[in-house]
Amino acid sequence: MKIAIVGAGAMGAMVARELLAAAPDTPLVLIDANAERLRSLADALRPVAVTTHQRDAVDAAALAGALAGVAVVVNAAQYDVNLPVMQACLHARCHYLDLGGMFHMTRRQLGLDADFRAAGLTAVLGMGAAPGLTNVLAGLGGNELDSVDSIDAAFAASATDAPPSTVFVPPYSIRTIMQEFCEPSVQFIDGALSTQPPRAGRARIRFPDPIGAADCVYTLHSEPATLPDYFHDKGIRRVCWRLGLPAPLEGAILTFASAGLDSVVPLAVGNASVAPIDVLAASIERTMATSARPTDAYTEYGCLHVEVTGLRAQQPTRLVFDTLLTARGAPPDMAGTITAAPAAQAALMIARGESRRDGVHGPEAVLNGSVLLERLQDRGFVTTRREESV
Repeated sequence: MKIAIVGAGAMGAMVARELLAAAPDTPLVLIDANAERLRSLADALRPVAVTTHQRDAVDAAALAGALAGVAVVVNAAQYDVNLPVMQACLHARCHYLDLGGMFHMTRRQLGLDADFRAAGLTAVLGMGAAPGLTNVLAGLGGNELDSVDSIDAAFAASATDAPPSTVFVPPYSIRTIMQEFCEPSVQFIDGALSTQPPRAGRARIRFPDPIGAADCVYTLHSEPATLPDYFHDKGIRRVCWRLGLPAPLEGAILTFASAGLDSVVPLAVGNASVAPIDVLAASIERTMATSARPTDAYTEYGCLHVEVTGLRAQQPTRLVFDTLLTARGAPPDMAGTITAAPAAQAALMIARGESRRDGVHGPEAVLNGSVLLERLQDRGFVTTRREESV
């Protein structure tokens, strides 16, 4: 039951640790184009023996050669390599799972459905926290109802006793954050996909304590790329995703964007040509690598909130799910754990044959949600469900 992780960066490292925490005897294969990252992660995982391959994920043929004997690939690299990694899985005949495709890539990946069906392979798109657990919670709620009118998903986080810091540490990839907040999002509204301006749809959403009420906005995400199709036969009319970030973090993102640092268009600087977003990401990575990690841990809270509304026995019903994770540490511990733990558990379920479905799907169509939530309890994930009359 060999599992491969493509991408040996921060998220790949978290997925590896979560896999070994859940199943210590799992043989791991680490793949990255950067030899230093591979060596660093392999050293950090000692005494566990891992196999490493230096490969560029955009080269599907070369990547496939490193996947011999692998049961499942967890793609923890930037989403722009999702398609070649899927092609490599088809060549090597192994199942596939990634952490998301920012809607547009996810829709392109769905085009490989026939190929994965013909090969008898499972591909799960977007199986982290959000997308991922949000889809699983939506699937659980929607499957309880006779018809589904709407699904509204959101995430917010907070921290207590956090020491002041002069170092900017994003909770996850700054490239992803900038794209989420600065590009138009796609939501499923009134039965059709609808392009919305950046940060539209602001709403005050009530999360469990200690997070409480938080302002959340539409951002570019993958839930509206798969959930409308899954619940098409139940008459679904709306699938919307919102993200709530702490005000200081949102302010920093908007400042970066106002300076043009969200642009992927190369800019001439002297004799060089470089995209501003690459400069921003490289600068943040260097600062984080050369700055001392805070020694005083503090408590972070992250919550995935999903509301599913529809009819059951002709009665208008709303099912509300909240999955809360409490993490003791320092950034980006919360975002890493809340994303990596579901991905690791899902990969193990697919590898063991517990959750499979030929073709390319969102998590809602493949994963046994009840089993997944039960296993995540050991990692501190607490899920509550309540039912309301509408």
